[in-house]
Amino acid sequence: MAKQARAVQTWRSIVDAAASVFDDYGYERAAISEILRRAKVTKGALYFHFASKEAIAQAIMDEQTSTVEFAQEGSPLQSL
Repeated sequence: MAKQARAVQTWRSIVDAAASVFDDYGYERAAISEILRRAKVTKGALYFHFASKEAIAQAIMDEQTSTVEFAQEGSPLQSL
């Protein structure tokens, strides 16, 4: 697997795991150690992609916003 593809996969694993942990425990009680366990990544890998728990939460919110905007606006291909 190419380095870039592996990095994308790691990023996705962290975001998905964090979303699950935040859902289960809430943001304040969510532990980085639980995110690491669920994502099956090292602490170094997590901090390579995200500076903090807040940065992970921001990535989740940004992704949700993009999904909602896409659903409201439709696919750019539909406008062709």
